Amino acid sequence: MFARAHYGIQFLALCQFLLMTTVHALALPSKRVSIITGANGYLGREIVHALRKSSESEEHTSSQHLILCLVRSGRVEEEETYWKKESMNENCTIRVFPYDMIDGGTTLHAALEHAKESDGSTCIYHVASVFSFTEDHEKMAHDNVKGAEDLMKTVSAVFSKSALNGSNSQNVKVVMTSSMAAVRGSGQTPLNGQYYTHEDWNTLSKLGVNWGNSYQWSKAESEKISWRFAKKHNIPFVSICPSFIFGPPSRESRSKSFSISFVGSWIRGESPVQSRLCVDVRDVAEAHVRAGIMDAATGERIIVSREARIPSLQIGDELKRIAQEKGLETGKIDCDTDFDGGAIKIGDKEVHCEQRMKDLLNGLECRPVTETMSDMAQMLLEQRII
Repeated sequence: MFARAHYGIQFLALCQFLLMTTVHALALPSKRVSIITGANGYLGREIVHALRKSSESEEHTSSQHLILCLVRSGRVEEEETYWKKESMNENCTIRVFPYDMIDGGTTLHAALEHAKESDGSTCIYHVASVFSFTEDHEKMAHDNVKGAEDLMKTVSAVFSKSALNGSNSQNVKVVMTSSMAAVRGSGQTPLNGQYYTHEDWNTLSKLGVNWGNSYQWSKAESEKISWRFAKKHNIPFVSICPSFIFGPPSRESRSKSFSISFVGSWIRGESPVQSRLCVDVRDVAEAHVRAGIMDAATGERIIVSREARIPSLQIGDELKRIAQEKGLETGKIDCDTDFDGGAIKIGDKEVHCEQRMKDLLNGLECRPVTETMSDMAQMLLEQRII
Protein backbone atom coordinates (compact mmCIF):
# COMPACT_ATOMS: atom_id res chain seq x y z
CA MET A 1 0.00 0.00 0.00
CA PHE A 2 2.78 2.36 1.03
CA ALA A 3 4.79 1.41 -2.07
CA ARG A 4 1.81 2.17 -4.37
CA ALA A 5 1.30 5.56 -2.70
CA HIS A 6 5.02 6.31 -2.97
CA TYR A 7 5.07 5.53 -6.71
CA GLY A 8 1.85 7.50 -7.15
CA ILE A 9 3.46 10.58 -5.62
CA GLN A 10 6.49 10.16 -7.87
CA PHE A 11 4.24 9.85 -10.92
CA LEU A 12 2.33 13.03 -10.00
CA ALA A 13 5.61 14.88 -9.46
CA LEU A 14 6.86 13.74 -12.87
CA CYS A 15 3.64 14.89 -14.55
CA GLN A 16 3.89 18.26 -12.82
CA PHE A 17 7.51 18.64 -13.97
CA LEU A 18 6.61 17.79 -17.57
CA LEU A 19 3.67 20.19 -17.49
CA MET A 20 5.81 23.04 -16.14
CA THR A 21 8.51 22.31 -18.72
CA THR A 22 5.95 22.40 -21.53
CA VAL A 23 4.41 25.65 -20.30
CA HIS A 24 7.86 27.21 -19.99
CA ALA A 25 8.77 26.12 -23.53
CA LEU A 26 5.55 27.56 -24.91
CA ALA A 27 6.18 30.83 -23.12
CA LEU A 28 9.62 31.29 -24.69
CA PRO A 29 9.55 33.44 -27.84
CA SER A 30 10.03 31.47 -31.07
CA LYS A 31 12.96 32.75 -33.10
CA ARG A 32 13.22 33.12 -36.84
CA VAL A 33 16.28 34.24 -38.80
CA SER A 34 16.19 35.33 -42.44
CA ILE A 35 19.43 35.88 -44.38
CA ILE A 36 19.26 37.64 -47.75
CA THR A 37 22.23 37.78 -50.12
CA GLY A 38 22.14 40.75 -52.50
CA ALA A 39 19.79 42.45 -50.05
CA ASN A 40 20.17 45.95 -51.49
CA GLY A 41 19.32 44.98 -55.07
CA TYR A 42 16.05 45.48 -56.91
CA LEU A 43 14.54 42.16 -55.78
CA GLY A 44 16.60 41.68 -52.61
CA ARG A 45 15.41 44.98 -51.07
CA GLU A 46 11.80 44.07 -51.84
CA ILE A 47 12.23 40.66 -50.17
CA VAL A 48 13.50 42.37 -47.02
CA HIS A 49 10.46 44.65 -47.03
CA ALA A 50 8.17 41.62 -47.48
CA LEU A 51 9.91 39.79 -44.62
CA ARG A 52 9.54 42.81 -42.37
CA LYS A 53 5.85 42.99 -43.26
CA SER A 54 5.46 39.31 -42.38
CA SER A 55 6.94 40.12 -38.96
CA GLU A 56 4.33 42.83 -38.46
CA SER A 57 1.60 40.25 -39.06
CA GLU A 58 3.09 38.33 -36.12
CA GLU A 59 2.93 41.47 -33.96
CA HIS A 60 0.64 39.96 -31.34
CA THR A 61 2.68 36.77 -30.99
CA SER A 62 5.95 36.12 -29.16
CA SER A 63 7.81 35.42 -32.41
CA GLN A 64 11.17 37.19 -32.78
CA HIS A 65 12.46 37.81 -36.31
CA LEU A 66 16.10 38.65 -37.07
CA ILE A 67 16.76 39.74 -40.66
CA LEU A 68 20.38 39.78 -41.86
CA CYS A 69 20.97 41.83 -45.01
CA LEU A 70 24.10 40.73 -46.87
CA VAL A 71 25.52 43.39 -49.21
CA ARG A 72 28.87 44.33 -50.72
CA SER A 73 31.26 45.79 -48.16
CA GLY A 74 31.16 49.22 -49.79
CA ARG A 75 27.37 49.37 -49.39
CA VAL A 76 27.05 48.36 -45.73
CA GLU A 77 26.86 51.88 -44.29
CA GLU A 78 24.36 53.00 -46.91
CA GLU A 79 22.14 50.00 -46.22
CA GLU A 80 22.30 50.55 -42.46
CA THR A 81 21.25 54.17 -42.98
CA TYR A 82 18.34 53.09 -45.16
CA TRP A 83 16.88 50.72 -42.57
CA LYS A 84 17.38 53.18 -39.69
CA LYS A 85 14.85 55.41 -41.46
CA GLU A 86 12.28 52.62 -41.57
CA SER A 87 9.98 52.08 -38.59
CA MET A 88 10.28 48.63 -37.01
CA ASN A 89 8.02 46.68 -34.72
CA GLU A 90 9.55 45.29 -31.55
CA ASN A 91 9.55 41.73 -32.90
CA CYS A 92 11.78 42.51 -35.90
CA THR A 93 15.49 43.41 -35.99
CA ILE A 94 17.43 44.17 -39.18
CA ARG A 95 21.22 43.98 -39.30
CA VAL A 96 23.58 44.48 -42.22
CA PHE A 97 26.63 42.29 -42.95
CA PRO A 98 29.31 42.55 -45.66
CA TYR A 99 29.11 39.85 -48.32
CA ASP A 100 31.28 38.73 -51.20
CA MET A 101 29.63 36.10 -53.36
CA ILE A 102 32.91 34.63 -54.60
CA ASP A 103 35.09 34.67 -51.45
CA GLY A 104 34.65 30.94 -50.90
CA GLY A 105 31.93 31.42 -48.28
CA THR A 106 33.99 33.43 -45.76
CA THR A 107 31.57 36.37 -45.36
CA LEU A 108 28.51 34.11 -45.51
CA HIS A 109 30.02 31.92 -42.79
CA ALA A 110 30.17 34.92 -40.42
CA ALA A 111 26.47 35.66 -40.99
CA LEU A 112 25.50 32.00 -40.52
CA GLU A 113 27.42 31.79 -37.25
CA HIS A 114 25.57 34.91 -36.07
CA ALA A 115 22.27 33.27 -37.05
CA LYS A 116 23.19 30.10 -35.14
CA GLU A 117 23.63 32.10 -31.95
CA SER A 118 19.91 32.95 -31.99
CA ASP A 119 19.11 29.22 -31.85
CA GLY A 120 16.09 29.65 -34.11
CA SER A 121 14.97 28.45 -37.52
CA THR A 122 17.06 29.95 -40.32
CA CYS A 123 16.15 30.58 -43.96
CA ILE A 124 18.78 31.74 -46.44
CA TYR A 125 17.44 33.58 -49.48
CA HIS A 126 20.15 33.45 -52.14
CA VAL A 127 19.27 36.35 -54.44
CA ALA A 128 22.73 37.67 -55.33
CA SER A 129 24.05 37.11 -58.85
CA VAL A 130 25.90 39.12 -61.47
CA PHE A 131 23.54 40.46 -64.16
CA SER A 132 25.37 43.14 -66.13
CA PHE A 133 26.62 43.42 -69.68
CA THR A 134 30.32 42.65 -69.89
CA GLU A 135 32.76 41.44 -72.53
CA ASP A 136 34.07 38.83 -70.11
CA HIS A 137 30.71 37.10 -69.86
CA GLU A 138 32.30 33.69 -69.25
CA LYS A 139 33.81 34.99 -65.99
CA MET A 140 30.42 36.47 -65.05
CA ALA A 141 28.80 33.09 -65.62
CA HIS A 142 31.44 31.18 -63.65
CA ASP A 143 31.15 33.67 -60.77
CA ASN A 144 27.39 33.09 -60.58
CA VAL A 145 27.85 29.33 -60.46
CA LYS A 146 30.66 29.56 -57.91
CA GLY A 147 28.53 31.85 -55.72
CA ALA A 148 25.70 29.33 -55.62
CA GLU A 149 28.01 26.35 -55.05
CA ASP A 150 29.95 28.10 -52.26
CA LEU A 151 26.71 29.08 -50.54
CA MET A 152 25.43 25.50 -50.47
CA LYS A 153 28.79 24.19 -49.23
CA THR A 154 28.96 26.80 -46.47
CA VAL A 155 25.39 26.16 -45.31
CA SER A 156 26.11 22.42 -45.20
CA ALA A 157 29.36 22.89 -43.26
CA VAL A 158 27.91 25.26 -40.66
CA PHE A 159 24.69 23.41 -39.97
CA SER A 160 26.20 19.93 -40.16
CA LYS A 161 28.53 21.03 -37.37
CA SER A 162 25.47 22.20 -35.42
CA ALA A 163 23.93 18.75 -35.82
CA LEU A 164 27.03 17.15 -34.31
CA ASN A 165 26.60 19.45 -31.30
CA GLY A 166 23.02 18.32 -30.79
CA SER A 167 21.15 21.05 -32.72
CA ASN A 168 18.46 20.28 -35.27
CA SER A 169 20.18 19.77 -38.65
CA GLN A 170 16.87 20.45 -40.40
CA ASN A 171 16.41 23.85 -38.76
CA VAL A 172 17.63 25.58 -41.92
CA LYS A 173 16.21 26.10 -45.40
CA VAL A 174 17.63 27.62 -48.58
CA VAL A 175 15.40 29.50 -51.04
CA MET A 176 17.25 30.24 -54.27
CA THR A 177 16.35 32.90 -56.82
CA SER A 178 16.69 31.11 -60.14
CA SER A 179 15.03 32.31 -63.36
CA MET A 180 12.93 31.39 -66.37
CA ALA A 181 16.35 31.49 -68.05
CA ALA A 182 16.98 28.19 -66.26
CA VAL A 183 13.69 26.81 -67.58
CA ARG A 184 14.12 27.50 -71.29
CA GLY A 185 16.53 28.97 -73.81
CA SER A 186 15.53 31.34 -76.59
CA GLY A 187 13.25 29.50 -79.04
CA GLN A 188 13.38 26.23 -77.06
CA THR A 189 10.44 23.89 -77.59
CA PRO A 190 8.60 22.96 -74.35
CA LEU A 191 8.77 19.31 -73.26
CA ASN A 192 5.00 18.97 -73.68
CA GLY A 193 5.05 20.82 -77.01
CA GLN A 194 2.66 23.53 -75.74
CA TYR A 195 3.99 25.54 -72.80
CA TYR A 196 6.78 25.49 -70.24
CA THR A 197 6.42 23.95 -66.79
CA HIS A 198 8.67 23.43 -63.76
CA GLU A 199 9.86 20.22 -65.40
CA ASP A 200 11.51 22.07 -68.30
CA TRP A 201 15.22 22.91 -68.21
CA ASN A 202 17.23 25.18 -70.48
CA THR A 203 19.14 22.88 -72.82
CA LEU A 204 20.01 25.43 -75.52
CA SER A 205 22.06 28.21 -73.90
CA LYS A 206 25.81 27.64 -74.18
CA LEU A 207 28.62 29.18 -72.16
CA GLY A 208 30.78 31.59 -74.18
CA VAL A 209 28.56 32.10 -77.24
CA ASN A 210 27.56 35.63 -76.19
CA TRP A 211 26.50 37.52 -73.06
CA GLY A 212 22.88 36.29 -73.16
CA ASN A 213 23.86 32.65 -73.61
CA SER A 214 26.46 32.80 -70.85
CA TYR A 215 24.08 34.42 -68.37
CA GLN A 216 21.26 31.96 -69.10
CA TRP A 217 23.67 29.03 -68.88
CA SER A 218 24.84 30.32 -65.48
CA LYS A 219 21.30 30.43 -64.09
CA ALA A 220 20.54 26.87 -65.20
CA GLU A 221 23.91 25.54 -64.01
CA SER A 222 23.66 27.36 -60.64
CA GLU A 223 20.26 25.86 -59.98
CA LYS A 224 21.26 22.34 -61.05
CA ILE A 225 24.34 22.35 -58.82
CA SER A 226 22.31 23.66 -55.87
CA TRP A 227 19.66 20.97 -56.28
CA ARG A 228 22.29 18.22 -56.43
CA PHE A 229 24.03 19.53 -53.33
CA ALA A 230 20.77 19.96 -51.41
CA LYS A 231 19.70 16.39 -52.15
CA LYS A 232 23.11 14.93 -51.34
CA HIS A 233 23.38 16.73 -48.00
CA ASN A 234 19.68 16.67 -47.10
CA ILE A 235 19.28 20.47 -47.04
CA PRO A 236 15.67 21.67 -47.34
CA PHE A 237 15.68 23.64 -50.60
CA VAL A 238 13.32 25.62 -52.86
CA SER A 239 14.08 27.27 -56.18
CA ILE A 240 12.01 30.21 -57.41
CA CYS A 241 12.04 30.78 -61.19
CA PRO A 242 10.59 34.21 -61.99
CA SER A 243 10.14 35.52 -65.51
CA PHE A 244 11.39 39.04 -66.35
CA ILE A 245 10.83 41.15 -63.24
CA PHE A 246 9.20 44.57 -63.43
CA GLY A 247 7.42 46.70 -60.84
CA PRO A 248 8.00 49.73 -58.59
CA PRO A 249 11.37 49.78 -56.78
CA SER A 250 11.43 50.41 -53.05
CA ARG A 251 11.79 53.91 -51.63
CA GLU A 252 15.13 55.65 -52.24
CA SER A 253 16.26 52.81 -54.47
CA ARG A 254 19.60 53.20 -56.23
CA SER A 255 19.14 49.98 -58.15
CA LYS A 256 20.63 49.83 -61.64
CA SER A 257 18.22 47.08 -62.61
CA PHE A 258 17.71 46.46 -66.31
CA SER A 259 13.98 46.56 -65.64
CA ILE A 260 14.25 50.20 -64.54
CA SER A 261 16.49 51.00 -67.52
CA PHE A 262 14.05 49.35 -69.91
CA VAL A 263 10.97 51.18 -68.69
CA GLY A 264 12.88 54.46 -68.55
CA SER A 265 13.98 54.09 -72.16
CA TRP A 266 10.40 53.24 -73.19
CA ILE A 267 8.93 56.33 -71.52
CA ARG A 268 11.65 58.59 -72.97
CA GLY A 269 11.07 57.11 -76.42
CA GLU A 270 14.65 55.88 -76.70
CA SER A 271 13.58 52.33 -77.53
CA PRO A 272 10.24 50.71 -78.44
CA VAL A 273 8.05 49.10 -75.78
CA GLN A 274 8.48 45.31 -75.86
CA SER A 275 6.14 42.45 -75.07
CA ARG A 276 7.77 40.28 -72.41
CA LEU A 277 6.76 37.37 -70.23
CA CYS A 278 6.97 39.10 -66.89
CA VAL A 279 6.02 39.29 -63.22
CA ASP A 280 5.78 41.98 -60.53
CA VAL A 281 8.74 42.37 -58.16
CA ARG A 282 6.31 42.54 -55.21
CA ASP A 283 4.82 39.16 -56.14
CA VAL A 284 8.26 37.57 -56.56
CA ALA A 285 9.29 38.89 -53.14
CA GLU A 286 6.14 37.51 -51.54
CA ALA A 287 6.77 34.17 -53.25
CA HIS A 288 10.21 34.01 -51.62
CA VAL A 289 8.83 34.78 -48.16
CA ARG A 290 6.10 32.16 -48.43
CA ALA A 291 8.55 29.58 -49.84
CA GLY A 292 10.71 30.12 -46.77
CA ILE A 293 7.81 29.56 -44.39
CA MET A 294 5.55 27.00 -46.10
CA ASP A 295 6.41 23.32 -45.66
CA ALA A 296 4.52 22.56 -48.88
CA ALA A 297 7.13 24.49 -50.88
CA THR A 298 10.13 22.57 -49.56
CA GLY A 299 11.76 20.42 -52.23
CA GLU A 300 9.90 22.18 -55.02
CA ARG A 301 10.86 24.15 -58.13
CA ILE A 302 8.33 26.96 -58.55
CA ILE A 303 7.86 29.23 -61.56
CA VAL A 304 6.52 32.65 -60.56
CA SER A 305 5.07 34.53 -63.51
CA ARG A 306 2.02 35.54 -65.46
CA GLU A 307 1.19 32.72 -67.85
CA ALA A 308 1.11 34.73 -71.10
CA ARG A 309 2.58 37.86 -72.62
CA ILE A 310 0.36 40.84 -73.33
CA PRO A 311 0.81 42.93 -76.51
CA SER A 312 3.33 45.78 -76.41
CA LEU A 313 0.55 48.16 -77.47
CA GLN A 314 -1.33 47.40 -74.26
CA ILE A 315 1.76 48.15 -72.16
CA GLY A 316 2.42 51.27 -74.22
CA ASP A 317 -1.10 52.58 -73.62
CA GLU A 318 -0.64 52.24 -69.86
CA LEU A 319 2.70 54.05 -69.95
CA LYS A 320 1.19 56.85 -72.06
CA ARG A 321 -1.65 57.25 -69.57
CA ILE A 322 0.75 57.65 -66.63
CA ALA A 323 3.05 59.99 -68.58
CA GLN A 324 0.09 62.15 -69.58
CA GLU A 325 -1.08 62.36 -65.95
CA LYS A 326 2.40 63.65 -65.05
CA GLY A 327 2.27 66.26 -67.80
CA LEU A 328 4.87 64.56 -70.00
CA GLU A 329 4.95 64.23 -73.76
CA THR A 330 3.57 60.86 -74.86
CA GLY A 331 4.21 61.03 -78.59
CA LYS A 332 7.69 59.54 -78.23
CA ILE A 333 6.41 56.30 -76.69
CA ASP A 334 6.48 53.73 -79.49
CA CYS A 335 5.80 49.98 -79.51
CA ASP A 336 7.48 47.01 -81.15
CA THR A 337 4.64 45.38 -83.08
CA ASP A 338 6.88 43.21 -85.28
CA PHE A 339 7.82 40.65 -82.61
CA ASP A 340 5.14 37.93 -82.44
CA GLY A 341 6.42 36.07 -79.38
CA GLY A 342 8.74 33.56 -81.03
CA ALA A 343 8.18 29.88 -80.20
CA ILE A 344 4.95 30.69 -78.35
CA LYS A 345 2.86 33.55 -79.72
CA ILE A 346 1.91 36.65 -77.75
CA GLY A 347 -1.33 36.04 -75.88
CA ASP A 348 -0.96 32.24 -75.92
CA LYS A 349 -0.21 30.36 -72.72
CA GLU A 350 3.58 30.36 -72.45
CA VAL A 351 4.05 28.86 -69.01
CA HIS A 352 1.89 26.74 -66.70
CA CYS A 353 2.38 27.98 -63.14
CA GLU A 354 -0.68 29.74 -61.65
CA GLN A 355 -2.29 26.73 -59.97
CA ARG A 356 1.06 25.47 -58.71
CA MET A 357 1.77 28.87 -57.10
CA LYS A 358 -1.61 28.77 -55.38
CA ASP A 359 -1.10 25.21 -54.15
CA LEU A 360 2.47 25.56 -52.89
CA LEU A 361 2.56 29.23 -51.82
CA ASN A 362 -0.66 29.61 -49.85
CA GLY A 363 -2.87 30.97 -52.63
CA LEU A 364 -0.34 33.38 -54.18
CA GLU A 365 -1.55 35.08 -57.37
CA CYS A 366 0.40 37.46 -59.62
CA ARG A 367 -1.15 40.86 -60.34
CA PRO A 368 -1.95 41.96 -63.93
CA VAL A 369 0.92 43.26 -66.07
CA THR A 370 -0.88 46.55 -66.70
CA GLU A 371 -1.03 47.19 -62.94
CA THR A 372 2.68 46.39 -62.63
CA MET A 373 3.66 48.76 -65.44
CA SER A 374 1.38 51.52 -64.22
CA ASP A 375 2.68 51.39 -60.64
CA MET A 376 6.28 51.17 -61.84
CA ALA A 377 6.06 54.12 -64.23
CA GLN A 378 4.31 56.24 -61.63
CA MET A 379 6.93 55.60 -58.94
CA LEU A 380 9.88 56.08 -61.29
CA LEU A 381 8.49 59.45 -62.39
CA GLU A 382 7.57 60.56 -58.87
CA GLN A 383 11.02 59.68 -57.50
CA ARG A 384 12.71 61.19 -60.59
CA ILE A 385 14.57 57.93 -61.15
CA ILE A 386 14.06 58.27 -64.92
